[in-house]
Amino acid sequence: MSIDKIPGPLLIALGGLFLSSGGTIFRSFEMTDPWTIYFWRSVFFTPAVFLFVFFTNQTSFVRKFTSLGWVGLICACLYATGSAAYMFALKYTTVANVVFIISIQTFFLAIMGYFFLKEKINLSTFVAILLAATGLYIMIGTKISGGTAFGNAFAFIIPVAFTLVVFLIRKYPHIDMVPAVAVSGILALTFGFFLGGNIAISTHDLILVFFFGALQYAPGFICLTLGSRKTPSAKIGIFTFTEAIAGPIWAWIFVHEVPPLGVLIGGSIIFLAILLKSFKA
Repeated sequence: MSIDKIPGPLLIALGGLFLSSGGTIFRSFEMTDPWTIYFWRSVFFTPAVFLFVFFTNQTSFVRKFTSLGWVGLICACLYATGSAAYMFALKYTTVANVVFIISIQTFFLAIMGYFFLKEKINLSTFVAILLAATGLYIMIGTKISGGTAFGNAFAFIIPVAFTLVVFLIRKYPHIDMVPAVAVSGILALTFGFFLGGNIAISTHDLILVFFFGALQYAPGFICLTLGSRKTPSAKIGIFTFTEAIAGPIWAWIFVHEVPPLGVLIGGSIIFLAILLKSFKA
């Protein structure tokens, strides 16, 4: 079965599951510089996406990239920005903080969809947005919250960047944005190389970055990009919550990271908000 025939919501849920292990992998590296990890992940991520585009578009491979235009280039920059922010967020705050903050993109998407794509916000969605804002405040703005303001600020960049990407995908559905994901890898390679420290890598980390880039990050963003093209904006964030559910579980099992109380309370409120929104979205 062609990947294009898989329902959009299922692709998005799969993308979230692929990406959910990112925090655990990051915690497992021997190297600690986010720019260096960003570079090495892109070494494997970029060719994996290029190969996907080639094997699914052999007769129009070059045209897929030349037809991106300014919209595709903006998407590539947003992908690269969100990816870099993810590295620094994980460096300075907990995995649970990062994935729960990312999950508020469902409400950004609903708001953007309302103002720019004429997708309605019903009462349950409005109440859910207020609940999510409360959960976010508890998670990052109270004494029982965990992580640092610096790390939380980087995490906040991620849903903003992804929301803008989804808006552009939904606004210009005729443009295949998967090649933009590949271009974002080139940008990440470039910035990671010049801004990183020593790019020497151990065998242990080399195995991890191969998994991180080629088998985790690449399929995750390919699924999210393809799924976003055929899923209403208001529903995209609901299905990406698979990342927020699974991410802290992997971190707890494999790297023994226990989220602070404030993150658990705030994240639970955000989860309830998304459940409420899903009934009428």
